[in-house]
Amino acid sequence: MIRLIKYEAIGMQYGQNVILKNINLTINDGELFVLVGPSGSGKTTLLRMINRLTAPTAGNVYLNEKCVKDYDLRELRLHMGYVLQSSSLFPNLTVGENIAIQLEQQGVNKNDRRKRAIELLDQVGLSASDFIDRHPDELSGGQQQRVAIARSMATQPQLILMDESFSALDPVLRAQQQDLLLNLHRQSRTTVVFVTHDMQEALRLGDRIAVINNGQLQQIGSPNEILEQPANQFVADFFATARPRLGTMTALLSSKLVQKTSATDQSVAVATVAELASLTPDSAGWLHFQYQGQDFQIQTTDLLHYLGQREDR
Repeated sequence: MIRLIKYEAIGMQYGQNVILKNINLTINDGELFVLVGPSGSGKTTLLRMINRLTAPTAGNVYLNEKCVKDYDLRELRLHMGYVLQSSSLFPNLTVGENIAIQLEQQGVNKNDRRKRAIELLDQVGLSASDFIDRHPDELSGGQQQRVAIARSMATQPQLILMDESFSALDPVLRAQQQDLLLNLHRQSRTTVVFVTHDMQEALRLGDRIAVINNGQLQQIGSPNEILEQPANQFVADFFATARPRLGTMTALLSSKLVQKTSATDQSVAVATVAELASLTPDSAGWLHFQYQGQDFQIQTTDLLHYLGQREDR
């Protein structure tokens, strides 16, 4: 794996108030990496250090092996997507103009900007003919966030930062936006760093999750590792209520995430989703199981995303 971001001995302090303490972590190129923790844990501060909205008082942040403070600030931010809790769309600009604003700053001509906006609206599930010339106040909250996501992708950035981007939405819209993000990430493999205080959202979205509390890193791991091997009591307690409602094997098998396979020595007979979730994946992340005499396999990450989706309903 290629390392994209490195936090090295990061500290943040205002007077006697310690915000972050000796944070060391890396984020790989192509990951959907989630920073999760309670309010005031320091997770947003960590995110904002990547695009230099905040500077650490100790340590350094590296992007592509280069310290972020050595980048030209304008160039750094122009090549990074950023999606906030509120859509932060410019009210005086149309949807198309909002999406293409970074392209305009890069000197891309008007026709190419509009072409890219049309392409991105299609990717986020909005009809360009209906939406490209609207203004933000003519959109619902969910539509505004879709436009904000499209804007973050306009320059085909290597990295997109998302700070509590779905937390202001109702549960149905939140689940829809999570689906959208997961689909876009699978298609583009753009690196995404996503901040949330919602444990279920973290489990559903993250390839890996970093758990932060009181400015200290508690654990880094896959959703399965976080649930099954919590590093300490805080992590165990924090995620205790996030264990998903498991549902039935019939529902899971109809989800199209499960692949039918030929018989294998690795398959374990299961009767419930709980039994399936307790299996150990192979080195490639596959869970091999047998249900009612037939052999199947499912990726661990797909199972966790599916269970997270059930919890949001």
